[in-house]
Amino acid sequence: MNFKDNFSDCSNGGCVPVFKQKNVPVFQNKVYPTVEEAKMALVADVELVQSLRSGFVFNKIFNPDLMNYDINYQNEQSNSLFFQNHLKDVLRLLKTLGIGDKKVVEIGCGKGVFFEIMLEEGIDCTGFDPTYEGNNPRIIKEYFTEEYSDINADVIIMRHTLEHIPNPFSFVHTIAKANNYKGFLFVEVPTFDWIVEKNAFWDIFYEHCNYFTESSLGSMFEEALTGHFFGGQYIYLWADLSKLRREIPEMVINRKNNLNFDAEVERYRALLSQNKTTAIWGAGAKGSTFLNLMDPEKKQVQYVIDINPLKQGKYIAHTGHPIYSPDILTEKPVENIIIMNENYWDEIKSRVGNINMYKL
Repeated sequence: MNFKDNFSDCSNGGCVPVFKQKNVPVFQNKVYPTVEEAKMALVADVELVQSLRSGFVFNKIFNPDLMNYDINYQNEQSNSLFFQNHLKDVLRLLKTLGIGDKKVVEIGCGKGVFFEIMLEEGIDCTGFDPTYEGNNPRIIKEYFTEEYSDINADVIIMRHTLEHIPNPFSFVHTIAKANNYKGFLFVEVPTFDWIVEKNAFWDIFYEHCNYFTESSLGSMFEEALTGHFFGGQYIYLWADLSKLRREIPEMVINRKNNLNFDAEVERYRALLSQNKTTAIWGAGAKGSTFLNLMDPEKKQVQYVIDINPLKQGKYIAHTGHPIYSPDILTEKPVENIIIMNENYWDEIKSRVGNINMYKL
């Protein structure tokens, strides 16, 4: 199928500015073994624009040559019971869509957690991801490319992958072509609508070159089922690959005006200036972004807490904030804790007792 990738076409004034940020760590989900290495972490600029054709928001100055996803990349959230329940919700949804007896390929399967859950349910799976650390022979430790033209999948799954890939419409066509434009595609990504609604300045990352809404995600197909979950932070798409458009038609879009995070930034600056000891809970992308914007000199936040043991004992990119297990609260108590993801509020509250908690 010949196609024209006009999903992110900015020619002839086809895009409007949305947001700019300089010196953002390239990898929010990489943590470093020493302060020195953390402070040397690579940074780059973000310049978000929105296509007036598709509504798609993306970083128009994103440089894919800077990206090197390796075994040091840690974005696993499954240590959290709340997130484990989310994975179960995703699997239940997929089962209702009919994947139980199908041949499934998961592109960007990460550390293989969801992949292993599917295997335990008896689903026939093959996975692709260069950051995979395990030894399951069903997972190929490579990026998915056109070379894999014989996958013959009934269902192709991409969870938190498409937001990292430049020219996502072209990539979806690469997948569809490798599968002879047959089968179904399931995509899970963060939603830009949640960022706008929450004024979530901490949720814009260099790693994410793409920012989707249900409307822009679905616009790639003639027909698609979309929805949201994970407290409204994530959206999904289920679509027949034979319904993939050849080009994006003109649409009536919900235009995103220039984002203004000033009020939200000032609120947290006031909190951090209270001369109280403060910790951040969450050493993932949200935590890294928040610290780089709010405490780049490491003067106001004492440390970061994370329940992922692979992050503990490491340091946040560019700022060098140390990362500890929750046990640090006994040894070095703090007066305030800022929770990087509100979804984990109840889970964290049960562990910290009477410490003041604030959620983004």
